[in-house]
Amino acid sequence: MDAGGFDIRVSLQSYTSTTDSNTGEKLHTWTTYANVWAKIKEAPTGVEQVNADRRENKQIVDFTIRYNSNVLVKHRVEWNGKYYNIISLQEINRKFYLKIQTELSE
Repeated sequence: MDAGGFDIRVSLQSYTSTTDSNTGEKLHTWTTYANVWAKIKEAPTGVEQVNADRRENKQIVDFTIRYNSNVLVKHRVEWNGKYYNIISLQEINRKFYLKIQTELSE
């Protein structure tokens, strides 16, 4: 792979739960655990389906980064102020790269 193609800066985020020390209330937030360089490939067309009598459109975007064992399907990617839910992970070249298939979160 061409290292020069990794020209997009993205944030990898995990969902965390903390407790407010004053109120004892559980707080759920997304926390950035890594900022990495990525290569992006947007699908030429989106996916459209009907779910519970509601039309849903999904935009599929693939991010390729250097391999990071901390990335899990339950995490998300933030890029350009938009959030992408991770659908699947694929190791490339014996854990040298990681392809992250995502869908745009609404």
